[in-house]
This record gives sequence, C-alpha cells and structure tokens, in this order.
Amino acid sequence: MRPQRTLENEVEVSGIALHGGGPVRALLQPAAPNAGVTFSCGGVTIPARVEHVVDTQLATTLGVDGVRVRTVEHLLSTLYGLGLDNVNVVVDGDELPVLDGCGAEWIAHIQTAGMVEQQAPIQRFIIKKPVEIQDGDRWARLEPAETTTLDITIDFDHPHVGHQHLVLELGPHTFAAELAWARTFGFEHMVPAMQRMGLVRGGSLENALVFGAAGPLNEGGLRAPDEPVRHKVLDALGDLALLGHPVTGRLVAERPGHGIIFQLMQAVMSDTESWVIPSPSA
Repeated sequence: MRPQRTLENEVEVSGIALHGGGPVRALLQPAAPNAGVTFSCGGVTIPARVEHVVDTQLATTLGVDGVRVRTVEHLLSTLYGLGLDNVNVVVDGDELPVLDGCGAEWIAHIQTAGMVEQQAPIQRFIIKKPVEIQDGDRWARLEPAETTTLDITIDFDHPHVGHQHLVLELGPHTFAAELAWARTFGFEHMVPAMQRMGLVRGGSLENALVFGAAGPLNEGGLRAPDEPVRHKVLDALGDLALLGHPVTGRLVAERPGHGIIFQLMQAVMSDTESWVIPSPSA
C-alpha cells in the first residue's frame, strides 16, 4: 500500500481553452491528505467526483451551484497516471487550458512543481462484481481485476483510424510512456458544425490531431499508428478518476465517449454491492 502523494510546490499553467477559445489559467496547489482532487472557481470548491459531473459533450465538465469547470479529463488522467492523490486546482476561467491536447505538458509542469509523499496510505476503490452500461452500439463495463486495467476499442469510419483496440495495465511508468503523448483528435469535416455549437473554438493543429480525407493534417502525422485509441484510453482514465480513489478493476469499453463512461460511473456508485473501499488497516 503506497502512501498518498501531493505536489511539493504550486505551479501556474496558462493556455487556451479548447472549447471556449479564450485564455485560461490554472494554479495547481498542494493539498492535505485525503483531500482528493478539487477545483476552485470563483470561491466555489468542486470536488472531482462523479456526483459533480454536469455535462459530457466532447469533454467532462464539473459543477457546483452553477459554477462550472470544463475539460478536466486530461489533467485528471495525468494526476491518476502519476499517482498524485491530493491536488487543488484554482481555475481562472471556466475551462482548463488544453495545452498540447494530451498529458505531456501537464507532466512537464508537475515535474517542475515536484511530488511528495504524505503521512497517509491510499485507499483503493475495489470492484467486487461487474457493472455494465449499454447505449446502442456503445457499451462500457467495470469488472474485478488485480490492478487498474483499461481495455478500450474504437471504430471510426475513416481509413486512417478505423478499428483500434488497446489493453493497458496501469503501472508506475505506464502513463508517461504509453498515453501522455496521445493527442485529442477529430475530423476536419466536422469542425465547422462543432464550432457553431460553441465547441473546439480554441482547437488547432498545435493542440489536436486532425484527420482530413487523406489523413492527418498535422506536420509529422501520427505519433503512433494507434494514437487515437491511446487518447481514448487517456480520456477514460480521467473519467475513471472521478470515483475518487485509485481503482482496482478493469474498465472495458466499446466505442466509448465521456457520456457512457460517466453513466457507468453513476451505475457503479449506485450499486454499492459492486465495490468496496477497505480501511487502510484492513
């Protein structure tokens, strides 16, 4: 049982909001043992927990009392992947900066701040029996396992994406090596409609992998042939973090998006016989 961890120092991160398009800023601060991950916006504290999810359209948005913070999944995934349990994020704006569209820049900022162990052991969220959600051809299941494992399949009607599948067991160095560099992605023909909906206004080839008819528009192309599914695993890990503790279980999902993973997390929390959080002394 490892000790809980937090930041050694605070670190300020500035950038562009992926969906809003304007400048935003986040101050990552150390937090006390058992505080978990929280967001502070306009004097309101928003715990990074399932019960505070208020929107899942192309991003995970958390909110309390009408105050919202959008696009939290990349940071939450990075904190989970690095084993950072207690962090407060003061947000200037209503969205986190998209940075490079993945977790690599978040890791760089966190390394600048440093990490320290705390005088309290982690509490694990242990899955005891499977819980599954289905929505048309999409489905997601959380089932018992010995570690945090993600088993994700995507299927897009595009010759440069298509059907991709990845199974990944999370270890101390897995996130940085296997997921952090995988960028959020989209398709050129869909961008105008999304922008009319008020989405991806801050998107660019600097922070997203964009597929045109002939392939990626980004200079250098794909970072790996299966970069899209790796980003979907990164997203899913960020949503899994909303259970509030490191998870001992296997997340299996077919064609996942934030919506169906959120529905699964809700179903898991409602089925109190499907999980247990043992006391540190157990």
